[in-house]
Amino acid sequence: MAISLKGKHVLITGASRGTGRAFARKLAAEGCRVSLIARNLSALEKLRDEIGENARCFGADMTQNAEIDKAVEFFEKEFGPVDILINNAGTGWYKSLDESSYEDAELTLQLNVNALVRLTKKLASGMISRQSGTILNIASDLSFRPLPNMAVYTASKHALAGFSRSLARELKDKNVKVMMLNPGLIDTGFGGREEGSIPPPHALVPDDLADVVHFMLTRPDYMLIDQMTVVPLGQDEF
Repeated sequence: MAISLKGKHVLITGASRGTGRAFARKLAAEGCRVSLIARNLSALEKLRDEIGENARCFGADMTQNAEIDKAVEFFEKEFGPVDILINNAGTGWYKSLDESSYEDAELTLQLNVNALVRLTKKLASGMISRQSGTILNIASDLSFRPLPNMAVYTASKHALAGFSRSLARELKDKNVKVMMLNPGLIDTGFGGREEGSIPPPHALVPDDLADVVHFMLTRPDYMLIDQMTVVPLGQDEF
């Protein structure tokens, strides 16, 4: 039987647009209290105002450890301990390694791996002590396959897959679920594209992916979805 999410405190990273925004809208509609973090504060404030009293936002650069700490302190003061963490923030470019700068590569690894690990560790401690919590990592179908011209991004998602699946086995006896969602191509602003430029069946729609997230989060307490892969039918490889 599906469980209720009403009243749960959900922290969503990368919430200012695309999938993060869709997740926030979906979970707020289900009665969750949503904490939203991203660099684009004005976009976050617009989303917060749209959702209403069950939303809080904090503009932060997650590659900066101190900003992560300040954001968590603010959200927990507003809504109490985080019940569900959705690690959605990420970055990457469609470039060959030769065309990529060192700065691009470092930012990708810092945001997609290092910042995620830091935030997860910070919130997992409380979940372990309460013997309750869920961590949902938004990875990619590139977490288990290669793609030319995205070597560093692919490496970051392989790292996330190893982290997520290992942590799931580490924390399951603490009654903390760790799950991973592997989407294929999504119609967002990723890689400099315009959101809305790749319709189905060639890309996933963020609102439809939000339905998948809701499904994963509402499975019975005894059930763990280790990982799920969702791709559009028009995607050539997965």
